Amino acid sequence: MAKTIARSTSDTTAPPDQLARRPPSRLWHLLLSAGTGDVAQFRGWDRLIVWRSHATAAERRHAVKRFLKLPARAAKLAYADVKAFGREVEKRSGVSRGRQFSQLWWLRARHGMDTQPYLDYRLYRPDRWPRAADYVAGKEFFRVIRYLIAEHGSSSDAPVLHDKRDFDGWCREHGFPSVSTLMEWHEGEVVHSNLAGGNLPAGDLFSKPADATGGHGTSRWLYDGRGGYVGADGRARQPAELMEELAELSRTLPGRYGRLSRRILLQPHLHNHHALRPLTSGALSTIRVVTYRFPRGEPQLLFAAYRLPVGNAPADNFHYGGIVAPVDLATGRLGPPIRREGRVVVDVERHPDTGAVIAGHQLPHWDETVRLVLRAHATLRRVVTVGWDVAPCEDGPVLVEGNLASDPDIAQAPSGVPLGDTPFVRCINAHVREHFGL
Repeated sequence: MAKTIARSTSDTTAPPDQLARRPPSRLWHLLLSAGTGDVAQFRGWDRLIVWRSHATAAERRHAVKRFLKLPARAAKLAYADVKAFGREVEKRSGVSRGRQFSQLWWLRARHGMDTQPYLDYRLYRPDRWPRAADYVAGKEFFRVIRYLIAEHGSSSDAPVLHDKRDFDGWCREHGFPSVSTLMEWHEGEVVHSNLAGGNLPAGDLFSKPADATGGHGTSRWLYDGRGGYVGADGRARQPAELMEELAELSRTLPGRYGRLSRRILLQPHLHNHHALRPLTSGALSTIRVVTYRFPRGEPQLLFAAYRLPVGNAPADNFHYGGIVAPVDLATGRLGPPIRREGRVVVDVERHPDTGAVIAGHQLPHWDETVRLVLRAHATLRRVVTVGWDVAPCEDGPVLVEGNLASDPDIAQAPSGVPLGDTPFVRCINAHVREHFGL
């Protein structure tokens, strides 16, 4: 099998001062881990973080009661899950709904994993179920990574990855190719402009919130050759209309968590390398490349996945319904892709819009892409892991974004390789252990 992920050779958190009030004992961590393997230890840290987020005695008593009720609650939730999607999973995989119920109950009661990883990683498959405990779920992953960002010192380097315009400035400072910001609006006002003469360029444009993730709030504006910019609704805007629309969007766009995202960026729309155009419906395709580093180590590659937009979607995100194909780290060649259909993940052979076969396609500039992300991570000395979004353009790879917490679904779902089979979980454990002095 092609090497698509580096294999191993051997909700809420409390404020940092509460979490780090005292170091845990090795025995306490071992009890929370309920095991000695890498992923069991990782879950032990996650459970410790959750436990310490309960600041009062009443909150901890409530947490203990919830734990004691976990088997019954897991059964109730597993029943509801099977009722919601069991027939669809059974039809596609042949796994009976009774077996799905027992699997879902066990994952939640024994490992604290909910429905989403069961579906995203297709853990119901006979070839994956025996290794189900080695997959890492999103909630536990984000809790531990965010803890490291807050507690382990990486927050001093984090701002350049949180803000997309700051990221562009950081890239330019270090000589990394990136997407320039033409204009920025904040609460309806222009706060930054890099336009010559104040005129929009005669070319395709792309707008997005400065601090959103997952493709939230993004739009393409296609130049019509007559001075107008056509949006997803098919209507052309004159430059002044477009700028006013984006100014209004900066006042009203809902944020991911109910807050208002009040900063909108306008950038040139990058275009895919000509060799990759058969694999896209028009929007930009990017490679998610994740790098990581052990304490006092150098950055290393973990995995890469190529994301392909479908239909009229302005972005290529998996959660937008896009296709994801694992990338062979040695060659840059695409493996068998997947996408979501309804509640389940399915294999894909051809792009639904172009009909092009996806697996086996070669990514251009692959070696240059690898060198770029490793050099970029090397400048962020206090960051443990970064999920880089890289656009393979005609003249070479371009850094589009850097993410401090890259979704584990895009790492594990396309390749089928659990993070427990990679050095990554061991790396995270080492950083948390070092922080606690264990």
